Amino acid sequence: MPFNTPALNVMLDALDESATQITHIGLHTVTDPGTGTNANSGEATGGSYARVAVTWGAAASGQKTNSGALTIEAPAGSYAFLTFWNASTGNTGNFRGFAPINGTVKGFGTVDAAGVTADAIQSAAHGLVDNDRVMVFNVFAESLPAGLAEGTIYHVVSGATDTFEVSATQGGASVNITGQGELFFQKVIPETFASAGQVTVAIGALTLDLTGI
Repeated sequence: MPFNTPALNVMLDALDESATQITHIGLHTVTDPGTGTNANSGEATGGSYARVAVTWGAAASGQKTNSGALTIEAPAGSYAFLTFWNASTGNTGNFRGFAPINGTVKGFGTVDAAGVTADAIQSAAHGLVDNDRVMVFNVFAESLPAGLAEGTIYHVVSGATDTFEVSATQGGASVNITGQGELFFQKVIPETFASAGQVTVAIGALTLDLTGI
């Protein structure tokens, strides 16, 4: 069933640090963290890494953002996701979800019959260009276009103003889309460190978004 904006805001406010739900933010490699009760393996380890405490502003318009800047110590490696936790350590029962790093470019897309033939996703003024990396997610009450999978980082190919295709590899062949459907996409810009570094998140740059349900 669809929810109106006040209901979405109530749900989001129930997830913030005051409700001991999303109290800490972690760092994950390019491996999909998943959506299970526990995160898939891939959380950063070693060096000075530790999850950092987060505070949230009040929800508005079905969204909620961090009210303070975050600095996460990153060991050498490549990282693609910020993970949500209700504890500073531990995985079992503490995982609450994730967001792609630098995922400010996002939107909805559809694949109709013509899109199936062309392996193309339609999304007006999507803002993606060739070689961008994106993840796709299922939209509430809809089916993800067959051939695409949640949790996979795709590379944009054949990007145009209102359509784009995705490949499993940079500059590779387009994924064969075999069925119509709808999706939510979000750009991913992994950060890679040859030695220890820091991932920073500005105030308001991390969004909990329920506008897709």
